[in-house]
Amino acid sequence: MKTATNSIFHRLGLIDRESHNWIIGLLIISLLILPFSFMTIKGSFGILCAICLLLSIFALLLKVESKSFFKENYFALIIICLTSGPLSILLTQIISGSFSAPAFDGPIRLLAALIVLIAIYKHRIDFSRIISLSIPLALLFIFVYAKYSNHFYGDRLTNGYLDPIIWGNFSIILGFISFASIRSKDHYFFKAYKLMGLILGVTMSILSQSRSGWIAAVIMTLVLLALNRKKFTLMVILGYLSAFILILFSLYLFVDSFKFRIDIAISDIVDWTQNSKESSSAGIRLNMLKISSQIFFLSPWFGFGDFSNLPLENNIYVLSIGDNGATVTLQCCGPHNDFAAHALKYGFFGVFYYLSKFLIPVYIFFKLKHHESALMGMMLSVGFIVCGFFSEMQTLKFSYTFYGVFISGLIATMLWKESQSL
Repeated sequence: MKTATNSIFHRLGLIDRESHNWIIGLLIISLLILPFSFMTIKGSFGILCAICLLLSIFALLLKVESKSFFKENYFALIIICLTSGPLSILLTQIISGSFSAPAFDGPIRLLAALIVLIAIYKHRIDFSRIISLSIPLALLFIFVYAKYSNHFYGDRLTNGYLDPIIWGNFSIILGFISFASIRSKDHYFFKAYKLMGLILGVTMSILSQSRSGWIAAVIMTLVLLALNRKKFTLMVILGYLSAFILILFSLYLFVDSFKFRIDIAISDIVDWTQNSKESSSAGIRLNMLKISSQIFFLSPWFGFGDFSNLPLENNIYVLSIGDNGATVTLQCCGPHNDFAAHALKYGFFGVFYYLSKFLIPVYIFFKLKHHESALMGMMLSVGFIVCGFFSEMQTLKFSYTFYGVFISGLIATMLWKESQSL
């Protein structure tokens, strides 16, 4: 079966060459609507990603003239990035002699995303353009959906099944991905459309009152300026920084919820420096990091497998801290820090897993930073790293799926464009 609809995608720049196979057309359509299912109806994002995976498998069976992905310069690093999770968990379970199939549920999604990556690379699908078209409108859809969802967290905006921290973090990450997709040759209307994505993401983050997202916004802004420093004069960069600082002060002065959350954070940190047993939100997080750094060395090679296995009872160091809120939260829900969570669960293998999952894409994006996909991918990885320092970003399966599909699509697009330019 063949269809001429793919020629439309070619004219829109969503695929680099003419393709008349209906499988490729359906794959592109699925990728286009993928962001609309994110953070809305529970389970819909996973179902759509499964459809994309199935279509990618069929797409790999199609014959097309293309350079082999395995001949790319960075293919070995990409393989390590997407396979390190399942391999690290498998090794720790073999060493400890304790096997748990559910532990693979999230990381295996990164491995599955490798199939999507190769399919996008092989058929030269422009994933970066696809999501630059869909993210701003998808954010509007997500925002409206959340406004009409059950508000379990009072005036903190989120949907019916995500806590406002995670919801706000993803909102700001999507917003900055949209902003990073702006190109100088874009029509001014298209630039405004992408800028709308940033404004929506920032607005949603503020309404969710997710402070980790606000910190990520500051870091991602500085990263964007650093990566584009050769395109701007020093005065232009200083102008952007001044405008950004002015926006932050304006938010603090005129948005009550923003001011309240910032004041609470400062107060919590000051109180914690004077009394580390203070069970405030920031104090509990800081104490969990202190406890995690000590507990890690009790089983540094293969970790503890699950937070419920942490040896916190009658531990002299834990007792000296004396923060019951921190110990209960740590054993129940983890340390609220992605790096610490990986280290406690899987030891040094978990550290390797964390570093390869995030730093390998950052390295590849930096090396090929002249590509639009690289800037978008940098926002994705940096956003995950910063937000993950204050809350675990990959405790939910849909979070693994999101990172796996988006990082794979952006890397694949960047690699085939780079190979075309050689």
